[in-house]
Amino acid sequence: MASAIDDGPKLVEARRSGSLAFDIVRSASELRPCRERWLDLDARMATPMQTWAWIEAAAATFQGDGPIEIVVGRDGDEIVAGAPLIARTRLARQELLNYHGLYEPADLAFCDAEANAALAEALWRRGRPLFLPRVFAASPTVAAMERAVGRSGKLIVRPQAATPWIALDESWASPEQKLSSRRRSDFRRSRRHAEQAGPVRAELLSPHSDQVEGLLDRAFDVERRSWKGTTGTALADSRAGEFYRRYAKRTADAGQFRIAFLHVGNQVAATQFGVVHGNRYWVLKVGYDPQFHRSSPGILLMVEAIKQAVSDGLETYELLGTVEPWIQVWTELERPCVSLRWYPASFSGGLALAADMMEKAGRALATRRSCAS
Repeated sequence: MASAIDDGPKLVEARRSGSLAFDIVRSASELRPCRERWLDLDARMATPMQTWAWIEAAAATFQGDGPIEIVVGRDGDEIVAGAPLIARTRLARQELLNYHGLYEPADLAFCDAEANAALAEALWRRGRPLFLPRVFAASPTVAAMERAVGRSGKLIVRPQAATPWIALDESWASPEQKLSSRRRSDFRRSRRHAEQAGPVRAELLSPHSDQVEGLLDRAFDVERRSWKGTTGTALADSRAGEFYRRYAKRTADAGQFRIAFLHVGNQVAATQFGVVHGNRYWVLKVGYDPQFHRSSPGILLMVEAIKQAVSDGLETYELLGTVEPWIQVWTELERPCVSLRWYPASFSGGLALAADMMEKAGRALATRRSCAS
């Protein structure tokens, strides 16, 4: 597996005769014929955000936001690398399509170190400014891009928000036992409070693709009842929601999609959905009904989901998102992330660098003015 996370299998060095050929795919419809060959690459990917299903769903959802270019590296008929890119309207800068509008750590796709290096060099030779907003710091892409840039152009690497995760083993079969005595008492109190409103039941599903729409309708309805509904940022009202519908159908066909509900009486109090990839469970979205907030329904459901992950023999529970206080109650493990801004030694690269420096200075000035006031 081409690892972008530091506790997984290490990147396999490979020797490949000859150079790679690179094709450009400009839409989801052009990408679909690549599916069978790309699925062989998926098995080597460390994260679901690097897979065909994620990239194709993103291309179908966000194709109106700017020109899409998916750089596909081939060794003969075998697809060994891919860079899903979307152009930003300003300065023709490109960024990762598999991050755009979704904000989860994303990366290039590559089967091994040589393919990763060849892809980075191919991107450098194209001479376009490139922005990778949030990549796992352990990803080989960081070093590959540093080598490709060399002394020509500029690469800026900056820290970004880490993602939390849990290393699973049999001790997590009873997750509440991982809590401090005070937190265990709080957990039992929350459970009792929920039971006062009715029987508490967790529903953990691995649906077929034809069941996904109805289940996501239920999940989106729960999320809409929270503050996201009042601010207009709920999945049901966003293109991110459209993306997850597409992505869920594709991963459900492969038996990877998971969705869960916590029932209190005859109502759904909390929901979460995610995907199994690389023998890890990746939590994509969570939501709860605020009328049950005293029962901490999201925590009650997370406990059941962790139990299921342990029962399924999965290695980790990847919370994605960012580190928050309620998550730190469960784990202190974090996966550091970085951003990469790549400015080629060209007119467009210099223009992009100048614009970014001015934007950074403007933000700093606004912050100082806010603090002064």
